[in-house]
Amino acid sequence: MIYEKEIDELSEYQKNLASARFVQQGLLPKERHFKRLFEDSFALYIPQNIISGDFYWVGQRHEMRYIVVGDCTGHGISASLLSVLALNLLEYSIMNKGIKKTNKILQEMDKKFIESFKDSEKVNFDNPWIDLSIVCIDDKKNKLYFSSANRKLLMVRKNGETEIHRGSSYPIGGWQIEKERKFQCKSFDYEEGDLIYLGSDGFQDQMGGDKGKKYTSKRLHRFLEENSEYSCRLQKEKLAVEYMMWKGENFQVDDICIVGVRL
Repeated sequence: MIYEKEIDELSEYQKNLASARFVQQGLLPKERHFKRLFEDSFALYIPQNIISGDFYWVGQRHEMRYIVVGDCTGHGISASLLSVLALNLLEYSIMNKGIKKTNKILQEMDKKFIESFKDSEKVNFDNPWIDLSIVCIDDKKNKLYFSSANRKLLMVRKNGETEIHRGSSYPIGGWQIEKERKFQCKSFDYEEGDLIYLGSDGFQDQMGGDKGKKYTSKRLHRFLEENSEYSCRLQKEKLAVEYMMWKGENFQVDDICIVGVRL
């Protein structure tokens, strides 16, 4: 009887997770949102366990296009709740408050995120944070503006040249890590046909292969570069196959999110 009760409870738990997944994915951009802003793009999104701490967002404001990918601490229920908070803070900062500059958006998110947990010092647990990258595309000037909290931007030029851009080395939140934080903004020109990639660290940290080691960011960047000539739809398919081949029978270690856009 005890065993049957445990099975019933597990089943109910799985049902609740499935419902939470339905809600969470309802908050993420749909394919039509991407198509409205980008002719060629993809989002590879693989939660570690039904719901995810990774998230992505696209939007348009001030005649500029924005792309965001974030990775909340941990995975599962607590991380997925953080992702909902992060999406709300993005909407507030960009769409409602109308902040234009990418570093100022991160600054506002960081402030509001910390305010959300201002009483957490009274509780004995590690405070949460978010690794996040944001790109603003100014089509009038053919310029990209990039800021990040502990993440990177991979850019593959249409001539095949590859660039890796790094942002600030601290996250959103995690206030015990750095007391005074000023997020940086980098700007650079782009040409039609250039590709940009944003992502979490889930893919590169996946254990697998013949020796059971991490995939690594270097290998991931090389894979994206080698397949950049294909359409983004096909790139996504190839990425998914590459991931499953590498992972094999190993346990998925983290949530996965990679977004690619051809400018």
